[in-house]
Formats: sequence, C-alpha cells, structure tokens
Amino acid sequence: MGKSTMHSSINTNLVHSRLTRLAREYRQRGYQVILHPSSENLPQGLSDFSFDLIAKRNGSDKVIAAVVRTRQTLALNGPHDLRRMTERVEQQPNWDLELIITNPRRGISPNSAIDASLSA
Repeated sequence: MGKSTMHSSINTNLVHSRLTRLAREYRQRGYQVILHPSSENLPQGLSDFSFDLIAKRNGSDKVIAAVVRTRQTLALNGPHDLRRMTERVEQQPNWDLELIITNPRRGISPNSAIDASLSA
C-alpha cells in the first residue's frame, strides 16, 4: 500500500468514526440525524453541497449541517468550498454549519502527515 493510499484510508476511517460519534451525540440531545443527506433532504439553496450529516432538533425548526474533515482533507479541499458552504447555510433560517476537524491520535507522525498533504 502506497503512502497516499494509506493516508486516504486513515482519513476515511477517522471521518467515519467521528461522524458516527457525532450522530450519536446529536441523537442523545434530541435531534433526528440524517447521515450523508441527499439533495432531497436539503433546502434548494443547499442542495448542491455535500454535508456529512444534518441534525434536526425535535420540536423545533433548528437544523445543524455538519462537515467532518481531517487536517489533510481540509487542506486539500481548500477554504473556498467551506466559505461558500458557510455563506449559504447562514442564508437559511434556523440553520447552522458545524465544521469538525479530526486527526489521528497515534500511529502517524506529524512529519508523515505533512508529507502526505504536500504530495497529494
């Protein structure tokens, strides 16, 4: 397995693990959670964005749209995606955007993580 493939797999596992925990946390706080919502689950102004999760507060109009990234995927995706996403979510009444950044706890040295983001 090449270095890039290894980091991609680690990033995918980190995001999946954090997303699972986040969904559980929102459900415990009384939200209905949709993982990887389709465009049908989103208002028209947000249907072209890819959120990892939306959480709708039971008995309320409050909705949280969440995006989970690692430092590497945050750097690779660039700030423009997130900036546009933030602007559009702010235009939706009762919607908030939550950006969650997750990183490996161990197993990858900081230098190898930096090397991976520079080489990709």
